[in-house]
Amino acid sequence: MEIDCLQKGLPLNRNNSLLKLSPFLDDEGLLRISGRIQNSDIDLPGKDPIIVPAKHHVATLIVRHYHEKSEHQGRHITEGKIRSSGYWLVGGKRLISSILHHCVVCRKLRGKFVEQKMCTLPQDRLTPCPPFTYIGLDTFGPWNVRARKTRGGQANAKRWAIIFCCMVSRGIHIEVVEEMSTSSFINALRRFIAIRGPVKHIRSDKGSNFVGAVKELNLNVIDVEDKAVKDFLSEESITWTFNPPYASHMGGSWERLIGTVRRILDNMLRNTDTKHLTHEVLTTFLAEACAISEPATTGTRI
Repeated sequence: MEIDCLQKGLPLNRNNSLLKLSPFLDDEGLLRISGRIQNSDIDLPGKDPIIVPAKHHVATLIVRHYHEKSEHQGRHITEGKIRSSGYWLVGGKRLISSILHHCVVCRKLRGKFVEQKMCTLPQDRLTPCPPFTYIGLDTFGPWNVRARKTRGGQANAKRWAIIFCCMVSRGIHIEVVEEMSTSSFINALRRFIAIRGPVKHIRSDKGSNFVGAVKELNLNVIDVEDKAVKDFLSEESITWTFNPPYASHMGGSWERLIGTVRRILDNMLRNTDTKHLTHEVLTTFLAEACAISEPATTGTRI
């Protein structure tokens, strides 16, 4: 209709959407935009763009072509590539967005990660019980501490921490151990039970800290499979469940709290000379970090 009006020399309807583009017909009968650079001697493809309706199939082919030439970039780059090539798509933004939305290559390059549906919580996370009846534990560290003074200077040693997380109340308890060994772990667990009360069930990951098989590599570990640990757990009527290997997300209940304690401890150590860090100072810092990160809803067992 617009081409017929221009061929007959008639003005376009005042409500026509092309009126603001000042369209005109070239020598080949193509409908073009009359821009502000008509008097320029430079012959540019985008000087007088050809008007193409977005609903036409040719417009779809143009968008797909220049979208591939722009290496599957976004709408703005694709649209700029089309206009600089001498085409003006009426309603092109919606068409370009639609084609990019259905582009398989773009979906592969910039697709969103699939979010897995969270499973139901285990029973020990929901059972009403006193705090620290069901716990998850893990070790973190080490830290270098000053052990004793010698004639040649100072003898340094390493310290680790064991975090006990209540599966119900989210309360935490931290014990410092001198070495990653079965005896140190049993002492830490005995101190924990003496303060917090009896434990029914323990959860942890199946990391190298708790599996005795890595002793063949001469690593410092807590051997849960050791007879002393088994006897102690049996006497206290405690069951221990390992998370599957390479499933660290199943231990997020206590891994998240370890990160919180680490951030608090890092800020405490920032104002302390770590060269003069002692076992007593480290224990104090961990106790204060435990108190800061512990939720207000955590109760205490009498």
